[in-house]
Amino acid sequence: MDRQQQFLDLTGDFIASVDKHYRIEFINRSGRELLGIGQEHDLSVQPLHVSDFHTESTWQQLSREIFPQVLECGYWAGVVNFRTLAGLEVPVSLRILPHLDEQGQVTGLTGIGQDQRLKRAFQTQEAMAERILDSTIEGIIVTDAAARIERVNPAFTQITGYAASEVIGQTPKMLRSNHHEQPFYDTMNTSLRHHGSWQGEVWNRRKSGEVYLQWMSVSALKNDNGVVTNFVSIFHDLTEMRAKEAQIEELAFTDPLTGMGNRYKLVQTLAQLLRRDRKPSTNSALIALMCIDIGQLSPINDRFGMRGGDQLIKRQAERLQQHLGDRLSFFRLTGDELVAIINDTHDLTGMARYANECISQLQVPLYLEGETIRLSPSAGLAVFPKDGDDADTLLACAQTALIAAKQAGRDSYRFYDEALSNELRQRLMLEQQLRLAIQHETGLGLELYLQPKVNIIDRALVGAEVLLRWQHPEKGMISPGEFIPLAEESRLIVALDRWVFSQSCALLQQWQTLLPGLPRLSVNLSARQLQEPDLVDWCLHTIALYGLEAQQLELEVTETAFINLADDVLRQLAGLRAAGFSLALDDFGTGYSSLTYLRRLPLDVVKIDRSFVADLCTDARAATLLKGIIQLLSELEFGVVAEGIETDEQARLLQDIGCKTGQGFLFYRPMPASEFMRLYGESCSAGN
Repeated sequence: MDRQQQFLDLTGDFIASVDKHYRIEFINRSGRELLGIGQEHDLSVQPLHVSDFHTESTWQQLSREIFPQVLECGYWAGVVNFRTLAGLEVPVSLRILPHLDEQGQVTGLTGIGQDQRLKRAFQTQEAMAERILDSTIEGIIVTDAAARIERVNPAFTQITGYAASEVIGQTPKMLRSNHHEQPFYDTMNTSLRHHGSWQGEVWNRRKSGEVYLQWMSVSALKNDNGVVTNFVSIFHDLTEMRAKEAQIEELAFTDPLTGMGNRYKLVQTLAQLLRRDRKPSTNSALIALMCIDIGQLSPINDRFGMRGGDQLIKRQAERLQQHLGDRLSFFRLTGDELVAIINDTHDLTGMARYANECISQLQVPLYLEGETIRLSPSAGLAVFPKDGDDADTLLACAQTALIAAKQAGRDSYRFYDEALSNELRQRLMLEQQLRLAIQHETGLGLELYLQPKVNIIDRALVGAEVLLRWQHPEKGMISPGEFIPLAEESRLIVALDRWVFSQSCALLQQWQTLLPGLPRLSVNLSARQLQEPDLVDWCLHTIALYGLEAQQLELEVTETAFINLADDVLRQLAGLRAAGFSLALDDFGTGYSSLTYLRRLPLDVVKIDRSFVADLCTDARAATLLKGIIQLLSELEFGVVAEGIETDEQARLLQDIGCKTGQGFLFYRPMPASEFMRLYGESCSAGN
């Protein structure tokens, strides 16, 4: 038995014998290892039974179904789940035979089995590989050593159009497009022989006849002896990828709103032109860059929103492309600024003609949401190589010329020159210094001046208008006519307005403890300020910060803020008046005057512009008109203030027609805040 046991221990199969009571009499080494029985375990001393290695349900199946079948048929084969002494589930492919004595009676059973775990793992991996092969988006071809196709995956069919049944037994040559010469395939085969792999781009042909580009990787599979048994080709279609690359490139160089080239495309195109014409001949065409501003887009965005502004830019760009696109190359630089490259004219006159034509096209009225829109475009031109010999310099010069055209009143063009550049550079420096002055606590020379308002009859002080002066540390006194437009152009006007408002509140806080009954101060608000959504909240927060009441301030707004009578502007004014601020309409009669304003706007005071007052003594019609306006305003219960009173005769006539309040050089010039405080103090003392 020992010799027989040694033979049984050498086999890798599970072998065990049990008696008719299902007690294990023998189990070989492989069986012990499988079930976790130690090699030193003595079954005669520590008996083990079949039921010790199965769950209750499996044992019931064995004892009631499988073992009776063995006794009846003399054999049984199948898979049974064993449970090791450690509790681990092990599937075993098992064959069971009966032991018979001399009388043919069953004395026991012998089972021979194999562990199925490794086989199942292989099956799982194989199934996974099959699923991966079938689900991958890359086409796969498996051939034998002679390159005959043995298998393809579904992606192969999707890419090439060939079903598996159409290609099995064929060679990949059937896919060739004849795009490559034979040396190409010779190089591929040489790489496979020497290195076992090859990869690269291949032009192949689909079943439909369409030629397409694919990326392919081919590998040789070898057996344990190093002999090639198969080739595996993995490939994917590059057609869509190349189309996307082209789309991405187009997006990278195209403005999505207008379809024009963008800044990158402009620089690239211009650089190519300049390299080509670096040494132009006497007969060659000149190259010029023209920057075009389609015309004050900010009010359009404020009125119709960004969507309306985009719609306007798109339509203006289409108009230029339609009328001049065959002669000029257009690009969108940013916002409402377009650029055109001129390279088909031999003189400045031709360039000017193009500029005029662009401006004329952009001046044509268009309709937006049922309203007629008229724009005031501008253009600036720079010429190669006079103004710059590279793309960046030429562009900067054209933009400088554009700024000059806008400052000249728009609806015009300008050529770049050095003097213009110096002037604009000075304006830029001034803008930067103004920005710093607003941010600095001391204002860096910014100072509030006040011009008193008086009762025309007795000349008593009844209030004051806050004005702004700038005593520049280096340039001296800078006129408001210079730095206020600069603030409006650079959109600093909002910050400047708020600086003046805050400083005015600080003055009132300082004065109210010293001078009782302090008159109301009038502070100007720009049209741009009225478009700020937080205006009402900011004003209320600021006066609370200084311990003031809204009634201590009057806010003056010019007529230009109401040209479009936008609903949001009306809401802002209504909010300010509801908060307690007095509202005044400044410069009434300057050209936009409309009785609609007086009917719709929540106003308290109307200020008659100095132009009316100036003509009062020399133009009888002006006097009659002004008298009618003042009577109308009085009937509407508006306060009236006349501006720019410079002579006693003007004051007398205004008094005669019913105007009680005025301001002007006849009474007082604008003065520093400290001087106004002294003046008001003297006035209070005299009144007492």
